[in-house]
Amino acid sequence: MSRIAKRPIPVAPGTKVQFNDRKLVLSGPKGEQSLALHQDVNLDVSDSELRIQPVRLEGKPSPMLGTTYALVKNMMHGVSQGFQKELNLVGVGYRAALKGSLLELSLGFSHPVFYELPEGVSANITANTKILLESADKQLLGQVSAEIRKFRPPEPYKGKGILFTGEVLRRKAGKSGKK
Repeated sequence: MSRIAKRPIPVAPGTKVQFNDRKLVLSGPKGEQSLALHQDVNLDVSDSELRIQPVRLEGKPSPMLGTTYALVKNMMHGVSQGFQKELNLVGVGYRAALKGSLLELSLGFSHPVFYELPEGVSANITANTKILLESADKQLLGQVSAEIRKFRPPEPYKGKGILFTGEVLRRKAGKSGKK
């Protein structure tokens, strides 16, 4: 059995846990998430913690134990505290604006780029060049930030593009210009 899956997952204060018909539903102050459990995994629910258990104890353990543990732990963190990602727009004239759930990006093209934020993801423009994305769903947040970044990926020569906060871009030298 996965050593990670042997650890209990504490239930965060203010979080409501429902488990029936192999479907786990967690709801908290930041939102609600659900997960359908794999057939090789059981869930033991108590008032203060959740435990991941294998369906059968004999034979080779299922690799889904550790995966289910990570998914449930991320769900618990998401509904209680939420997840955040910050994107920086690096380049002359690069800026972002938010109109409802529509993100308008000026990225050096001849036209603005529009991105509709999906349900469950909110954005704040902290400066003209900083976008703060928040969500209770870690996977959805990563997907949205990757789609936004795809509009102008960072390039190593001038350092322009959409970067994650704290990301270090390895710069390359340009042409040597030997004569």
